[in-house]
Amino acid sequence: MLFLLSTIGATAYVIWQINQDDAPLVSEPSIEQTAQDSPDTEACGSGSIAAVEPRAVPSVTKVDGAVTELKKVDIKEGDGEEVQAGDCVAALYYGTLATNGTKFDGNYETGQPIEFSLNSVISGWTEGIPGMKVGGVRRLEIPASLAYGDQENNGIPANSDLIFEVEIVATRRGN
Repeated sequence: MLFLLSTIGATAYVIWQINQDDAPLVSEPSIEQTAQDSPDTEACGSGSIAAVEPRAVPSVTKVDGAVTELKKVDIKEGDGEEVQAGDCVAALYYGTLATNGTKFDGNYETGQPIEFSLNSVISGWTEGIPGMKVGGVRRLEIPASLAYGDQENNGIPANSDLIFEVEIVATRRGN
C-alpha cells in the first residue's frame, strides 16, 4: 500500500513539474508595462497626469482579412496641441484583435491615462499617433509587423493584427 501511495505521489509531482517547466517564467509586457518600463517614459514624468472621466468602451471594430498597412481613422479631431514624433504623451486606449474584436488591453474604463514616450511603444503607435491633437480620438489598424510580429505578447497571439482606439489627453515635447 505504501508503495502505491508513494508512486501516485511521485507521478503527481512529475506531472506538476512538467506543467511548471512549460509555463513561461515571465510574461511579455503589455503596452502599458512596456511604456512604463522604458527610460524614455521615465523622462516623461510618468504618473503626473490626473485621471479623467472614464470613457464608455468603444464599439468593437473587426476587419475582414489581414491588415496590410497602418490605417489611421480620426474619430474625433482634437483642438489642443499637436503631437509630434518623439513626444511624451498621456492617452486612454482600447486594444482589440483585428480578426475577432477580442479586447486584450486598455484603460478607457478606468479613466487613468498611460504616459509614455512615442519612442517606447510599438511602431504602429510611434507612426500612428503623431499628428493627433490633444482631445482627439483615432482608430489605428495596425499590421502585425508594426505590432509584436511573430512574438506572442501578454495573451496576444503571434502575428496578430491589432486595432486600437486612442484618445490623447496631454502631450509635451520629448527630449
